Amino acid sequence: MTKSFYQRVCVSLGLTLAVGLFQNWLHFQLGIDVYMLPSFPGWFLVVNVISLLTSILLLLYYHHKQFQAAFWSGLVVSLATFGALLYLFLARLYPVLGKHPDAVVCIGIVINLVYATSLFVSKAATRPWLKRTGFVLFTLYLAQLATLAWFINTPPYPLNATLDAVRRWLSFADRIVPVLLLFNFADEYQNADPDKEIAVSVNRLLLAKGLLVLLSLCSLVLSFRLVGENYDQTHVSLRASTLAKPFDEGSYISSRGDTLYYRLLKPIHYDPRKKYPLVVGLPYSCWSDNTRQIDACPMAKWLATDENRRKYPAFVFVPRCPPHTGWGGVPNTPSVTQLAIEAIIDLDKTYSIDPHRRYVTGVSRGGYGSWHMIGLHPELFAAAIPVCGEGNPDQAKNMTAVSVWAFHGAKDKNVPVSGSRKMINAIKKAGGRPRYTEYPDAAHGIWEEVIKTPGLLDWLFYQKQTDHAKAAKRSSHSTLPGET
Repeated sequence: MTKSFYQRVCVSLGLTLAVGLFQNWLHFQLGIDVYMLPSFPGWFLVVNVISLLTSILLLLYYHHKQFQAAFWSGLVVSLATFGALLYLFLARLYPVLGKHPDAVVCIGIVINLVYATSLFVSKAATRPWLKRTGFVLFTLYLAQLATLAWFINTPPYPLNATLDAVRRWLSFADRIVPVLLLFNFADEYQNADPDKEIAVSVNRLLLAKGLLVLLSLCSLVLSFRLVGENYDQTHVSLRASTLAKPFDEGSYISSRGDTLYYRLLKPIHYDPRKKYPLVVGLPYSCWSDNTRQIDACPMAKWLATDENRRKYPAFVFVPRCPPHTGWGGVPNTPSVTQLAIEAIIDLDKTYSIDPHRRYVTGVSRGGYGSWHMIGLHPELFAAAIPVCGEGNPDQAKNMTAVSVWAFHGAKDKNVPVSGSRKMINAIKKAGGRPRYTEYPDAAHGIWEEVIKTPGLLDWLFYQKQTDHAKAAKRSSHSTLPGET
Protein backbone atom coordinates (compact mmCIF):
# COMPACT_ATOMS: atom_id res chain seq x y z
CA MET A 1 0.00 0.00 0.00
CA THR A 2 1.09 3.60 -0.54
CA LYS A 3 2.51 6.17 1.83
CA SER A 4 -0.53 8.36 1.16
CA PHE A 5 -2.82 5.61 2.40
CA TYR A 6 -0.84 5.15 5.60
CA GLN A 7 -0.87 8.92 6.15
CA ARG A 8 -4.66 8.95 5.96
CA VAL A 9 -4.94 5.99 8.34
CA CYS A 10 -2.63 7.67 10.85
CA VAL A 11 -4.60 10.92 10.69
CA SER A 12 -7.87 9.03 11.13
CA LEU A 13 -6.49 7.09 14.12
CA GLY A 14 -5.07 10.28 15.61
CA LEU A 15 -8.46 11.96 15.28
CA THR A 16 -10.13 8.92 16.84
CA LEU A 17 -7.70 9.13 19.77
CA ALA A 18 -8.20 12.88 20.21
CA VAL A 19 -12.02 12.81 20.25
CA GLY A 20 -11.96 9.75 22.50
CA LEU A 21 -9.71 11.41 25.07
CA PHE A 22 -11.81 14.56 24.96
CA GLN A 23 -14.99 12.55 25.57
CA ASN A 24 -13.27 10.74 28.45
CA TRP A 25 -12.40 14.10 30.00
CA LEU A 26 -16.03 15.20 29.72
CA HIS A 27 -17.21 11.93 31.25
CA PHE A 28 -14.86 12.33 34.20
CA GLN A 29 -16.13 15.89 34.64
CA LEU A 30 -19.87 15.23 34.43
CA GLY A 31 -20.49 11.50 34.64
CA ILE A 32 -23.59 10.35 32.77
CA ASP A 33 -24.82 13.96 32.64
CA VAL A 34 -22.46 14.44 29.70
CA TYR A 35 -25.10 12.78 27.51
CA MET A 36 -27.56 15.55 28.41
CA LEU A 37 -25.40 18.39 27.06
CA PRO A 38 -27.18 20.17 24.17
CA SER A 39 -24.31 19.62 21.72
CA PHE A 40 -23.71 15.99 22.62
CA PRO A 41 -26.04 14.48 19.94
CA GLY A 42 -24.07 16.29 17.23
CA TRP A 43 -20.80 15.26 18.85
CA PHE A 44 -21.99 11.66 19.07
CA LEU A 45 -22.78 11.66 15.34
CA VAL A 46 -19.40 13.10 14.36
CA VAL A 47 -17.50 10.67 16.61
CA ASN A 48 -19.31 7.71 15.07
CA VAL A 49 -18.65 8.93 11.53
CA ILE A 50 -14.95 9.21 12.43
CA SER A 51 -15.09 5.70 13.85
CA LEU A 52 -16.80 4.44 10.66
CA LEU A 53 -14.17 6.02 8.41
CA THR A 54 -11.36 4.57 10.53
CA SER A 55 -12.99 1.13 10.39
CA ILE A 56 -13.25 1.32 6.59
CA LEU A 57 -9.56 2.21 6.27
CA LEU A 58 -8.61 -0.64 8.60
CA LEU A 59 -10.73 -3.10 6.61
CA LEU A 60 -9.06 -1.96 3.37
CA TYR A 61 -5.69 -2.57 5.01
CA TYR A 62 -6.66 -6.05 6.25
CA HIS A 63 -8.02 -6.94 2.81
CA HIS A 64 -4.92 -5.74 1.01
CA LYS A 65 -2.64 -7.66 3.39
CA GLN A 66 -4.88 -10.73 3.05
CA PHE A 67 -5.54 -10.88 6.79
CA GLN A 68 -8.80 -12.69 6.09
CA ALA A 69 -9.78 -13.51 9.69
CA ALA A 70 -9.19 -9.92 10.80
CA PHE A 71 -11.04 -8.58 7.75
CA TRP A 72 -14.19 -10.66 8.14
CA SER A 73 -14.41 -10.39 11.93
CA GLY A 74 -13.72 -6.64 11.64
CA LEU A 75 -16.50 -6.33 9.06
CA VAL A 76 -18.92 -8.12 11.40
CA VAL A 77 -17.88 -5.77 14.24
CA SER A 78 -18.57 -2.74 12.04
CA LEU A 79 -22.01 -4.07 11.05
CA ALA A 80 -22.79 -4.94 14.67
CA THR A 81 -21.81 -1.43 15.77
CA PHE A 82 -24.12 0.04 13.15
CA GLY A 83 -26.88 -2.31 14.33
CA ALA A 84 -26.37 -1.25 17.95
CA LEU A 85 -26.64 2.43 16.99
CA LEU A 86 -29.83 1.68 15.05
CA TYR A 87 -31.16 -0.16 18.11
CA LEU A 88 -30.46 2.85 20.35
CA PHE A 89 -32.25 5.13 17.87
CA LEU A 90 -35.30 2.86 17.61
CA ALA A 91 -35.38 2.39 21.40
CA ARG A 92 -35.85 6.15 21.79
CA LEU A 93 -38.78 6.08 19.38
CA TYR A 94 -40.26 2.83 20.71
CA PRO A 95 -39.36 2.42 24.42
CA VAL A 96 -40.60 -1.18 24.41
CA LEU A 97 -37.49 -2.08 22.37
CA GLY A 98 -35.21 -0.68 25.05
CA LYS A 99 -36.03 -3.31 27.65
CA HIS A 100 -33.05 -5.54 26.84
CA PRO A 101 -29.99 -3.30 26.37
CA ASP A 102 -27.73 -5.71 28.26
CA ALA A 103 -28.38 -8.42 25.65
CA VAL A 104 -27.38 -6.07 22.83
CA VAL A 105 -24.24 -5.02 24.69
CA CYS A 106 -23.35 -8.65 25.43
CA ILE A 107 -23.64 -9.65 21.77
CA GLY A 108 -21.43 -6.72 20.79
CA ILE A 109 -18.78 -7.67 23.36
CA VAL A 110 -18.69 -11.30 22.19
CA ILE A 111 -18.28 -10.23 18.55
CA ASN A 112 -15.44 -7.88 19.52
CA LEU A 113 -13.75 -10.69 21.45
CA VAL A 114 -13.72 -12.77 18.27
CA TYR A 115 -12.23 -9.84 16.34
CA ALA A 116 -9.58 -9.29 19.04
CA THR A 117 -8.67 -12.99 18.95
CA SER A 118 -8.20 -12.87 15.19
CA LEU A 119 -5.47 -10.26 15.60
CA PHE A 120 -3.22 -12.53 17.66
CA VAL A 121 -4.00 -16.04 16.38
CA SER A 122 -4.32 -15.50 12.62
CA LYS A 123 -2.00 -14.22 9.90
CA ALA A 124 -2.43 -10.68 11.29
CA ALA A 125 -0.23 -11.74 14.22
CA THR A 126 2.79 -11.50 11.91
CA ARG A 127 2.55 -7.77 12.54
CA PRO A 128 3.82 -7.33 16.15
CA TRP A 129 1.79 -4.20 16.88
CA LEU A 130 -1.41 -5.80 15.57
CA LYS A 131 -0.75 -8.80 17.81
CA ARG A 132 -0.33 -6.49 20.82
CA THR A 133 -3.51 -4.66 19.81
CA GLY A 134 -5.38 -7.96 19.79
CA PHE A 135 -4.19 -8.87 23.29
CA VAL A 136 -5.16 -5.45 24.65
CA LEU A 137 -8.57 -5.51 22.97
CA PHE A 138 -9.23 -9.04 24.24
CA THR A 139 -8.36 -7.98 27.80
CA LEU A 140 -10.52 -4.85 27.64
CA TYR A 141 -13.57 -6.63 26.24
CA LEU A 142 -13.15 -9.47 28.72
CA ALA A 143 -13.19 -6.84 31.48
CA GLN A 144 -16.33 -5.31 29.95
CA LEU A 145 -18.00 -8.72 29.85
CA ALA A 146 -17.09 -9.31 33.50
CA THR A 147 -18.47 -5.86 34.41
CA LEU A 148 -21.70 -6.60 32.56
CA ALA A 149 -22.07 -9.90 34.40
CA TRP A 150 -21.21 -8.36 37.77
CA PHE A 151 -23.75 -5.57 37.45
CA ILE A 152 -26.32 -7.50 35.37
CA ASN A 153 -29.26 -6.62 37.62
CA THR A 154 -28.20 -3.05 38.39
CA PRO A 155 -30.92 -0.57 37.29
CA PRO A 156 -29.87 2.59 35.39
CA TYR A 157 -31.18 4.67 38.30
CA PRO A 158 -30.12 5.35 40.94
CA LEU A 159 -26.64 5.64 39.49
CA ASN A 160 -24.27 3.00 40.86
CA ALA A 161 -21.04 4.90 41.65
CA THR A 162 -18.84 1.80 41.40
CA LEU A 163 -20.27 0.76 38.03
CA ASP A 164 -19.92 4.28 36.66
CA ALA A 165 -16.28 4.49 37.82
CA VAL A 166 -15.45 1.10 36.24
CA ARG A 167 -17.01 2.17 32.94
CA ARG A 168 -15.13 5.47 32.93
CA TRP A 169 -11.75 3.81 33.46
CA LEU A 170 -12.43 1.04 30.94
CA SER A 171 -13.37 3.66 28.37
CA PHE A 172 -10.17 5.56 29.15
CA ALA A 173 -8.07 2.38 28.88
CA ASP A 174 -9.63 1.76 25.46
CA ARG A 175 -7.69 4.77 24.13
CA ILE A 176 -4.52 2.67 24.07
CA VAL A 177 -5.89 0.78 21.04
CA PRO A 178 -5.50 3.60 18.47
CA VAL A 179 -2.03 4.28 19.92
CA LEU A 180 -0.94 0.69 19.23
CA LEU A 181 -2.43 0.83 15.74
CA LEU A 182 -0.60 4.10 15.11
CA PHE A 183 2.69 2.35 15.90
CA ASN A 184 1.78 -0.37 13.42
CA PHE A 185 1.02 2.05 10.59
CA ALA A 186 4.00 4.27 11.37
CA ASP A 187 6.15 1.18 10.89
CA GLU A 188 4.30 0.28 7.66
CA TYR A 189 4.76 3.84 6.44
CA GLN A 190 8.53 3.55 6.68
CA ASN A 191 8.51 0.55 4.31
CA ALA A 192 5.81 1.76 1.89
CA ASP A 193 6.60 2.32 -1.77
CA PRO A 194 5.79 5.91 -2.81
CA ASP A 195 5.80 5.02 -6.51
CA LYS A 196 2.72 2.77 -6.51
CA GLU A 197 0.12 5.53 -6.63
CA ILE A 198 -2.59 5.00 -9.26
CA ALA A 199 -5.32 7.41 -10.34
CA VAL A 200 -8.23 5.58 -8.72
CA SER A 201 -6.52 5.19 -5.35
CA VAL A 202 -5.45 8.85 -5.45
CA ASN A 203 -9.05 9.97 -5.98
CA ARG A 204 -10.28 7.76 -3.15
CA LEU A 205 -7.56 8.97 -0.84
CA LEU A 206 -8.37 12.58 -1.70
CA LEU A 207 -11.98 11.87 -0.75
CA ALA A 208 -10.81 10.34 2.54
CA LYS A 209 -8.58 13.36 3.14
CA GLY A 210 -11.47 15.73 2.51
CA LEU A 211 -13.69 13.80 4.92
CA LEU A 212 -11.00 13.84 7.58
CA VAL A 213 -10.55 17.60 7.25
CA LEU A 214 -14.33 18.14 7.46
CA LEU A 215 -14.68 15.81 10.46
CA SER A 216 -11.74 17.51 12.18
CA LEU A 217 -13.38 20.91 11.77
CA CYS A 218 -16.75 19.61 13.00
CA SER A 219 -15.21 17.95 16.04
CA LEU A 220 -13.22 21.10 16.84
CA VAL A 221 -16.32 23.33 16.69
CA LEU A 222 -18.38 20.88 18.75
CA SER A 223 -15.59 20.43 21.30
CA PHE A 224 -15.54 24.20 21.94
CA ARG A 225 -19.30 24.13 22.43
CA LEU A 226 -19.09 21.18 24.79
CA VAL A 227 -16.35 22.89 26.82
CA GLY A 228 -18.66 25.88 27.25
CA GLU A 229 -21.61 23.68 28.16
CA ASN A 230 -19.45 21.73 30.59
CA TYR A 231 -18.43 25.00 32.24
CA ASP A 232 -22.09 25.99 32.57
CA GLN A 233 -22.84 22.62 34.15
CA THR A 234 -20.01 22.77 36.68
CA HIS A 235 -20.10 26.48 37.58
CA VAL A 236 -22.84 28.70 38.96
CA SER A 237 -23.48 31.58 36.58
CA LEU A 238 -23.92 35.20 37.60
CA ARG A 239 -27.53 34.96 36.39
CA ALA A 240 -28.26 31.96 38.63
CA SER A 241 -26.61 33.65 41.63
CA THR A 242 -28.59 36.84 41.06
CA LEU A 243 -31.89 34.96 40.80
CA ALA A 244 -31.16 33.03 44.01
CA LYS A 245 -30.02 36.05 46.03
CA PRO A 246 -33.48 37.00 47.43
CA PHE A 247 -33.93 33.40 48.65
CA ASP A 248 -32.37 32.37 51.95
CA GLU A 249 -30.39 29.14 52.04
CA GLY A 250 -31.60 26.38 54.34
CA SER A 251 -31.36 22.67 55.01
CA TYR A 252 -33.41 19.97 56.68
CA ILE A 253 -31.95 16.82 58.27
CA SER A 254 -34.34 13.93 58.75
CA SER A 255 -34.34 11.45 61.63
CA ARG A 256 -32.62 9.03 59.22
CA GLY A 257 -29.77 11.47 58.67
CA ASP A 258 -30.80 12.42 55.13
CA THR A 259 -30.30 16.08 54.20
CA LEU A 260 -32.41 18.22 51.92
CA TYR A 261 -31.05 21.62 50.92
CA TYR A 262 -33.46 24.33 49.89
CA ARG A 263 -34.01 28.01 49.22
CA LEU A 264 -36.77 29.99 50.94
CA LEU A 265 -38.20 33.36 49.92
CA LYS A 266 -39.86 35.17 52.80
CA PRO A 267 -42.74 37.62 52.46
CA ILE A 268 -41.84 41.31 52.27
CA HIS A 269 -42.29 42.90 55.71
CA TYR A 270 -42.72 39.49 57.28
CA ASP A 271 -44.75 39.66 60.49
CA PRO A 272 -44.61 36.49 62.66
CA ARG A 273 -48.03 37.38 64.13
CA LYS A 274 -49.64 36.85 60.70
CA LYS A 275 -50.19 33.63 58.78
CA TYR A 276 -48.79 33.42 55.23
CA PRO A 277 -49.38 30.95 52.41
CA LEU A 278 -46.57 28.64 51.32
CA VAL A 279 -45.84 27.94 47.65
CA VAL A 280 -43.71 24.85 47.00
CA GLY A 281 -41.86 25.25 43.70
CA LEU A 282 -40.34 22.03 42.39
CA PRO A 283 -37.43 22.65 39.97
CA TYR A 284 -37.21 20.71 36.74
CA SER A 285 -33.45 20.08 36.89
CA CYS A 286 -31.07 18.62 39.46
CA TRP A 287 -27.87 20.25 40.66
CA SER A 288 -25.18 19.54 43.22
CA ASP A 289 -25.29 23.13 44.51
CA ASN A 290 -28.03 24.94 46.40
CA THR A 291 -28.30 27.88 44.01
CA ARG A 292 -29.30 26.92 40.49
CA GLN A 293 -32.64 25.35 41.36
CA ILE A 294 -34.20 28.83 41.39
CA ASP A 295 -33.45 29.29 37.70
CA ALA A 296 -35.06 25.87 37.12
CA CYS A 297 -38.26 26.86 38.93
CA PRO A 298 -40.34 29.25 36.79
CA MET A 299 -42.98 29.82 39.48
CA ALA A 300 -40.33 30.86 42.01
CA LYS A 301 -38.88 33.41 39.59
CA TRP A 302 -42.35 34.74 38.83
CA LEU A 303 -43.32 35.14 42.47
CA ALA A 304 -39.95 36.76 43.29
CA THR A 305 -40.68 39.84 41.18
CA ASP A 306 -41.26 43.01 43.20
CA GLU A 307 -44.81 43.34 41.90
CA ASN A 308 -45.85 39.83 42.88
CA ARG A 309 -44.06 39.92 46.23
CA ARG A 310 -46.07 42.98 47.20
CA LYS A 311 -49.35 41.74 45.74
CA TYR A 312 -49.07 38.15 47.01
CA PRO A 313 -47.04 38.06 50.25
CA ALA A 314 -46.08 34.41 50.70
CA PHE A 315 -43.28 32.01 51.48
CA VAL A 316 -41.77 30.36 48.41
CA PHE A 317 -39.99 27.08 49.16
CA VAL A 318 -37.68 25.68 46.46
CA PRO A 319 -36.01 22.38 47.45
CA ARG A 320 -32.86 21.21 45.71
CA CYS A 321 -33.25 18.12 43.57
CA PRO A 322 -30.08 16.03 44.07
CA PRO A 323 -28.45 14.71 40.87
CA HIS A 324 -30.05 11.59 39.37
CA THR A 325 -33.18 11.87 41.53
CA GLY A 326 -36.63 13.37 41.12
CA TRP A 327 -39.86 14.36 42.82
CA GLY A 328 -41.61 11.07 42.15
CA GLY A 329 -43.73 9.76 39.32
CA VAL A 330 -40.81 9.21 36.90
CA PRO A 331 -40.05 5.50 36.28
CA ASN A 332 -36.67 4.14 37.44
CA THR A 333 -35.79 7.40 39.18
CA PRO A 334 -35.37 7.57 42.96
CA SER A 335 -37.69 10.04 44.65
CA VAL A 336 -36.88 12.56 47.40
CA THR A 337 -40.55 13.40 47.82
CA GLN A 338 -40.86 12.13 51.39
CA LEU A 339 -37.81 14.10 52.48
CA ALA A 340 -39.26 17.23 50.87
CA ILE A 341 -42.62 16.66 52.57
CA GLU A 342 -40.89 16.38 55.94
CA ALA A 343 -39.01 19.61 55.25
CA ILE A 344 -42.26 21.38 54.32
CA ILE A 345 -43.88 20.32 57.59
CA ASP A 346 -40.75 21.28 59.52
CA LEU A 347 -41.02 24.88 58.27
CA ASP A 348 -44.09 25.31 60.50
CA LYS A 349 -41.81 25.13 63.55
CA THR A 350 -39.88 28.21 62.48
CA TYR A 351 -42.19 30.36 60.39
CA SER A 352 -45.77 31.56 60.58
CA ILE A 353 -47.26 29.50 57.74
CA ASP A 354 -50.96 29.07 57.11
CA PRO A 355 -51.52 25.27 57.09
CA HIS A 356 -54.70 25.79 55.06
CA ARG A 357 -52.91 27.57 52.22
CA ARG A 358 -50.08 25.38 51.03
CA TYR A 359 -49.67 25.12 47.25
CA VAL A 360 -47.39 23.02 45.04
CA THR A 361 -46.35 23.64 41.46
CA GLY A 362 -43.65 22.67 39.00
CA VAL A 363 -42.75 22.31 35.34
CA SER A 364 -41.75 19.04 33.62
CA ARG A 365 -39.97 17.04 36.37
CA GLY A 366 -41.61 19.46 38.79
CA GLY A 367 -44.94 18.78 37.11
CA TYR A 368 -44.51 15.07 37.79
CA GLY A 369 -43.70 15.94 41.39
CA SER A 370 -46.75 18.18 41.78
CA TRP A 371 -49.08 15.36 40.78
CA HIS A 372 -47.12 12.91 42.93
CA MET A 373 -47.22 15.05 46.08
CA ILE A 374 -50.94 15.78 46.01
CA GLY A 375 -51.58 12.10 45.29
CA LEU A 376 -49.58 10.97 48.33
CA HIS A 377 -50.29 13.86 50.72
CA PRO A 378 -53.47 15.68 49.69
CA GLU A 379 -54.04 16.77 53.29
CA LEU A 380 -51.07 19.14 53.00
CA PHE A 381 -52.10 21.08 49.92
CA ALA A 382 -54.98 23.36 49.03
CA ALA A 383 -54.03 23.65 45.37
CA ALA A 384 -51.59 22.48 42.69
CA ILE A 385 -50.46 23.79 39.31
CA PRO A 386 -48.76 20.92 37.44
CA VAL A 387 -47.26 22.11 34.14
CA CYS A 388 -46.45 19.56 31.41
CA GLY A 389 -46.21 16.74 33.94
CA GLU A 390 -47.71 13.30 34.37
CA GLY A 391 -49.32 11.59 37.33
CA ASN A 392 -50.71 8.26 38.42
CA PRO A 393 -54.45 8.03 37.64
CA ASP A 394 -54.81 5.47 40.45
CA GLN A 395 -54.11 8.31 42.90
CA ALA A 396 -56.82 10.55 41.44
CA LYS A 397 -59.29 9.60 44.17
CA ASN A 398 -56.96 11.27 46.69
CA MET A 399 -56.93 14.53 44.76
CA THR A 400 -60.61 15.35 44.49
CA ALA A 401 -60.52 17.91 47.32
CA VAL A 402 -57.34 19.60 46.02
CA SER A 403 -57.89 22.52 43.65
CA VAL A 404 -55.96 21.68 40.47
CA TRP A 405 -55.19 23.77 37.41
CA ALA A 406 -53.02 21.80 34.99
CA PHE A 407 -51.32 22.99 31.80
CA HIS A 408 -49.86 21.08 28.85
CA GLY A 409 -48.84 21.52 25.22
CA ALA A 410 -50.57 19.18 22.78
CA LYS A 411 -47.36 18.69 20.78
CA ASP A 412 -45.16 17.95 23.79
CA LYS A 413 -42.62 15.25 22.86
CA ASN A 414 -40.79 15.29 26.21
CA VAL A 415 -43.83 14.51 28.34
CA PRO A 416 -46.81 13.25 26.30
CA VAL A 417 -49.94 15.34 26.71
CA SER A 418 -51.81 12.13 27.54
CA GLY A 419 -50.23 12.35 31.00
CA SER A 420 -52.25 15.44 31.91
CA ARG A 421 -55.37 14.35 30.04
CA LYS A 422 -55.55 11.03 31.89
CA MET A 423 -55.11 12.74 35.26
CA ILE A 424 -57.81 15.31 34.59
CA ASN A 425 -60.27 12.65 33.40
CA ALA A 426 -59.47 10.42 36.38
CA ILE A 427 -60.02 13.24 38.89
CA LYS A 428 -63.32 14.17 37.25
CA LYS A 429 -64.38 10.54 37.31
CA ALA A 430 -63.55 10.41 41.02
CA GLY A 431 -65.73 13.45 41.68
CA GLY A 432 -63.22 16.30 41.50
CA ARG A 433 -63.48 19.52 39.51
CA PRO A 434 -59.99 20.27 38.14
CA ARG A 435 -59.17 23.00 35.66
CA TYR A 436 -57.15 22.21 32.56
CA THR A 437 -55.58 24.38 29.86
CA GLU A 438 -54.10 22.77 26.77
CA TYR A 439 -52.23 24.64 24.05
CA PRO A 440 -52.95 22.93 20.70
CA ASP A 441 -49.88 24.26 18.87
CA ALA A 442 -47.37 24.23 21.74
CA ALA A 443 -44.74 21.67 22.71
CA HIS A 444 -42.85 21.35 26.02
CA GLY A 445 -41.82 24.96 26.64
CA ILE A 446 -45.18 26.49 27.55
CA TRP A 447 -44.37 28.50 30.69
CA GLU A 448 -44.39 31.85 28.90
CA GLU A 449 -47.95 31.03 27.82
CA VAL A 450 -48.93 29.86 31.30
CA ILE A 451 -48.03 33.18 32.94
CA LYS A 452 -50.29 34.96 30.44
CA THR A 453 -53.30 33.11 31.89
CA PRO A 454 -55.64 35.80 33.28
CA GLY A 455 -56.12 35.54 37.03
CA LEU A 456 -53.88 32.51 37.56
CA LEU A 457 -52.16 33.82 40.69
CA ASP A 458 -55.42 35.30 42.00
CA TRP A 459 -56.96 31.85 41.63
CA LEU A 460 -54.01 30.14 43.33
CA PHE A 461 -53.90 32.36 46.42
CA TYR A 462 -57.69 32.27 46.76
CA GLN A 463 -57.63 28.51 47.39
CA LYS A 464 -57.95 27.50 51.02
CA GLN A 465 -58.63 24.25 52.82
CA THR A 466 -61.26 23.94 55.50
CA ASP A 467 -60.56 21.87 58.60
CA HIS A 468 -63.24 19.44 57.46
CA ALA A 469 -61.60 19.04 54.03
CA LYS A 470 -58.18 18.50 55.59
CA ALA A 471 -59.55 15.85 57.92
CA ALA A 472 -61.36 14.10 55.07
CA LYS A 473 -58.26 14.06 52.89
CA ARG A 474 -56.10 12.85 55.77
CA SER A 475 -58.36 9.86 56.36
CA SER A 476 -58.93 9.02 52.70
CA HIS A 477 -55.36 8.48 51.55
CA SER A 478 -52.48 6.25 52.47
CA THR A 479 -48.78 6.36 51.67
CA LEU A 480 -47.84 4.06 48.81
CA PRO A 481 -45.63 1.08 49.68
CA GLY A 482 -41.97 1.66 49.03
CA GLU A 483 -42.24 5.44 48.91
CA THR A 484 -38.97 7.06 49.97
